[in-house]
Amino acid sequence: MDGMDHDALAAQVMRALRGKRSQTAFSRRLGYATNVAYGWEAGRRAPTAAEMLRAAAKVGVDVRGAITPFLYREVPADLEPMAPTSAAFAATILRELRGPMPMRALAARVGLSTSAVSRILAGATEPRLPLFFALVEATSRRLLDLLARLVDVAALPAARDEWRRLEALRRLATDNPLAEAVPRFLELDQYARLARHRPGWIAERLGIARGEEERTLAELAAAGVIRWDGSHWRIDRERSVDTTRFDPRAASNLRAHWTDAAAARIRAGGDGQFSYLVFTTDDATLEAIRELHLRYFREMRALVAGSPHSTRVAIANVQLFAIDRGA
Repeated sequence: MDGMDHDALAAQVMRALRGKRSQTAFSRRLGYATNVAYGWEAGRRAPTAAEMLRAAAKVGVDVRGAITPFLYREVPADLEPMAPTSAAFAATILRELRGPMPMRALAARVGLSTSAVSRILAGATEPRLPLFFALVEATSRRLLDLLARLVDVAALPAARDEWRRLEALRRLATDNPLAEAVPRFLELDQYARLARHRPGWIAERLGIARGEEERTLAELAAAGVIRWDGSHWRIDRERSVDTTRFDPRAASNLRAHWTDAAAARIRAGGDGQFSYLVFTTDDATLEAIRELHLRYFREMRALVAGSPHSTRVAIANVQLFAIDRGA
């Protein structure tokens, strides 16, 4: 499991949703005869994921609208007919995030048996909010990006430091795209086997100047993303940073950077899988292809999150666009 205290985080999210209302008034607004808000915030009882979503909806959050960008602009077809405050909706979110990740790998990440996780994903068992958070983080490594659509994450003590690091890394990636790539080399099994960090080791494998390696490591350390343990640079913890949803202009620059990197590899005749298809179709088929494109990307992220070993660093460029500008 990741380093965040999900029990504390669940209590703080419910407190943030309550806002200025009293606990009693909030509980009544949610339809309870007892003061459940007190128990939630005191950590005596955790709400379910559906209760959290229902509370968000009651205070004016567009839950479906919050989930849509988290799932990469498209709400899967399974979610469309479901109430966004239902237990089935929460279970379907987890199934979508899991994608092809092996059940055993997911169970190991959250410290449960495979049968327990299977029941949760099937909707047979409704997870309490801390476990729901752990499952979201295990399948996507982007829990805080989801919560940021519901509450002010910077105001949550259990998430404040990690959110500050994510924001710093987002800003750093905008200025220096290598800030996304260099940490991946620190995760490699080969790096862990080095007796000591060797300056230039990353630069050789990434194909950059040694000065760029050193500058990027220094910037990552200043942002609190990596730390020096006396012999190696270490990732503070596993995280996936969404650099595309918070600053559209910066996201465009980052997409262009890695697309340019792919183009340079193609021109140089380097290794990789590069394919293209120019085709004629109709609007309905193009929409179906677009949905397939998004589903592929979601499932690829799940496979990455569930990878049991770190021996290679790769980039996946996936593009789809119409070229008939007059249409």
